[in-house]
Amino acid sequence: MPIGVGAEPAFKYPAQYLHQVPARSPTLTGEKVLVIGVAGTGKSYLVKKMKRLKVNAVDADEGLATFVDGEGSEVEYDPHGGAQWWKSHYYVLRLEKLERLLRKKGTVYLFGDVGGQPGMRNGLVDVAHLFDRVYYLNAPARLIEERLARRMDNPFGKNPEEVKGVMKHRVKLEETARRIKFEIVDATLPVNEIIRILTRGAVQPAPR
Repeated sequence: MPIGVGAEPAFKYPAQYLHQVPARSPTLTGEKVLVIGVAGTGKSYLVKKMKRLKVNAVDADEGLATFVDGEGSEVEYDPHGGAQWWKSHYYVLRLEKLERLLRKKGTVYLFGDVGGQPGMRNGLVDVAHLFDRVYYLNAPARLIEERLARRMDNPFGKNPEEVKGVMKHRVKLEETARRIKFEIVDATLPVNEIIRILTRGAVQPAPR
């Protein structure tokens, strides 16, 4: 059942966490599924594969999120900014676009890792309660490092500071996912098996 007024999410937030979460949205139409995972866990590939299977899969990096500075003004990502740049810039959701996505009819799968700006509740974990199901893609650190090093379609993760940041973020995000009881998915599984898990068998990709 979609999460709306009076509905309970599939997972429970600890009492000390509830004050950080915005109020639930009014009645949503269709099932909405959130898939969170750090860079290098295969989110973009899953989106592409699911789209080919006629599944409404959306990548948060494609217009639903943006970088902002400490004042909240949108800025372009600087792949050469280094540690100092990351200390004063944040990756946040465009909440108005997220709201439009959630109100669309039909099942939607949103993939992303949007940390948000401290105190602003504009990251994906902050709005996870608006989704019917939430999954966390879990992958070992070594595999993530290898994927970041060899991928050619994304400049993020090409300098040591960013890789270090991903590894640190991975530990915190996994702790949060387990504490809030997101469904943990092994990102090392074959992609077709991951799709079956995420869709609860509704989509059965043909074996290669």
